[in-house]
Amino acid sequence: MNNVIFNTDLITSKTNSTIVKIGKLMNKKSRNEDHLFVCNGIKLFEEAVNCKVEIPYIVLNNNSEFSDNIILKLKSCIKNHTKIICVTEQVFEKLSDEKSPQGIVAVCKFLNNITTRFTFVENEKVMMLESVRDPGNVGTIIRNAAAFGIDSLVISSDCADVYSSKVVRAAMGAIFKVKICIVDNLSEVILYFKSNNRRVMTAALTKKSRILTKNSLTPTDIIIIGNEGHGASNEVISLCDETILIPMAENTESLNAAIAAAIFMWELNK
Repeated sequence: MNNVIFNTDLITSKTNSTIVKIGKLMNKKSRNEDHLFVCNGIKLFEEAVNCKVEIPYIVLNNNSEFSDNIILKLKSCIKNHTKIICVTEQVFEKLSDEKSPQGIVAVCKFLNNITTRFTFVENEKVMMLESVRDPGNVGTIIRNAAAFGIDSLVISSDCADVYSSKVVRAAMGAIFKVKICIVDNLSEVILYFKSNNRRVMTAALTKKSRILTKNSLTPTDIIIIGNEGHGASNEVISLCDETILIPMAENTESLNAAIAAAIFMWELNK
């Protein structure tokens, strides 16, 4: 029993004040008020610990068994002032939206690599997102950015919340590593990059769009991925230096936003 291992009381009530507080973190407003978010599962817990994320609470399903390595990591968290909370399976289900929960939920503080203050370092590889609403897409793009060496993601504030459980899960630990800047005015950032001699392009179909080819991009180019259903806005398109298309077979639908972003990241990384 985990409450015995970690010398803590077993919480059996869903109305326990701490459980209610953690449960509210499924809501964006509560996350922003408390500056806390939830990581579900062993993989994300390990990544959070490895990245030295501040973890105020860890909730354990008292019926779950953990490896010796995970128990050691949990004990190391206690030394860093993390509170271990053991709960019954019924209580745990209130805190996890996983289809196959692994019995561990880490409640983490907001991350230093995610900011609403725009900063830019010369020669950073940058990608921008405008109104990408699907959390699976946003999380996958963050994961791809880490894999393809993108230093910074600049995303509009109406994109899916990066701290939502679906984004965090899809990012698979990359959420702790990639620099992410959330901005209210993407147009101002585009103009800033252009004034610093960065070529800004968006994936869009216009009369002047050119096809992505082997030598289309350089590492200093910045690509904007637009909304899944409507693409980039007219305002963003008008500000960009170029619009660019990924070549596809005839009579096919446009690519998923995350897949398109991965292709552009690959080209930038080359």
